[in-house]
Amino acid sequence: MSNIFAVLSDLVVILFDLLVYSMIFALKKETPLYRFLMYGGCGVILFFYFAGVHLWGIPASIASTLFMTIPSFLLFLALSRHKGSRFLLTFCFVDTVSLMIAFLGRYVGIMIHGGAVLAFVVVVAVSITLLAIGRGRFSSYHVLLDTVDSGWGAMALATVLIYFALIFFAAYPKPMLERPEYAPCWLVFALVVLACYGVFLQSIHKTMRIQEQNQKLEHEKHLFQMVYTDTLTRLYNRAAYVEHINDLEREGTGSPVCCIMLDCNHFKEINDRFGHHSGDMALQKTADALRLVFANRTDSVFRIGGDEFAVMLPDGTVEEAASLLAQFEKEMEAAAQALHMPLSAAAGYAATQPGESIENAFIRADAMMYRNKKCR
Repeated sequence: MSNIFAVLSDLVVILFDLLVYSMIFALKKETPLYRFLMYGGCGVILFFYFAGVHLWGIPASIASTLFMTIPSFLLFLALSRHKGSRFLLTFCFVDTVSLMIAFLGRYVGIMIHGGAVLAFVVVVAVSITLLAIGRGRFSSYHVLLDTVDSGWGAMALATVLIYFALIFFAAYPKPMLERPEYAPCWLVFALVVLACYGVFLQSIHKTMRIQEQNQKLEHEKHLFQMVYTDTLTRLYNRAAYVEHINDLEREGTGSPVCCIMLDCNHFKEINDRFGHHSGDMALQKTADALRLVFANRTDSVFRIGGDEFAVMLPDGTVEEAASLLAQFEKEMEAAAQALHMPLSAAAGYAATQPGESIENAFIRADAMMYRNKKCR
């Protein structure tokens, strides 16, 4: 009876090992053939381990290496999508936990007379508990293997060292079964390792949460760019312009906001004479000039209409606006020479007065811009 339960305990540990491998590793191809190879290979490993120990009389420690560790390593390495440090870390981590479960079962069996049944119960209970605890994190770890590219090498090295340390301490200078008085020390070390792995799994879970948040932020950033960015000029659009005015007025700092309105001159003539593609190039060059001149204020430059642009300068003055617009005019002259077309823009500016809305300041700037436009 004791031999039967000893066999069952070994099979439970191996089954736990293979189950975790199959849950963590992603196959190269999610096809029935690859699934069949994985489960079929696991069945062959179980058979040969059982035959090696209980039919051919091979010591369990040697049989576990020959018929379990090496074949399972090669099987999952061949079928897994993940290679290198990721695979090595994961394999050694799972095998280390299985080693602890097997040792715990054998120690219980040695220390208690006729304890094979109790050892079997302990092995089953621990395996089921760890599967229940880890099940929710296995999927997170699976995604982590696919998404995180750095940090695997150092963790793999630490895991391999821990794995061989546990095997070394259990076998040297004599097998632990021949010196059970040292088993508590080994178990304490194993519990420390298990606690570290618990922290490791928790950090994996947190890393996944951070990864999900980053993906969400990237998605929101993409949506923001779609909603608030002008596709032709890559400046903020009219929706962003209205939102920015609302934000500034909600903040209500009391500081003046200098508002600048710009309108491209002869834009219809450019379209009619040179074609709409040249008109698009003229708008892009105007946007580039605005980005260059207002480099420190790029979050306040907008394309609000066909050939109309607006700039907001919080804490800005009309003198600053006039100086910046003079630089802008030089940039436009250079762009006109490069494109060989009459490229320029009329501008107007006004700073908010105490109690005046930004919208009203833009109305005054717009009026100034049209006066300048008529003079050209």
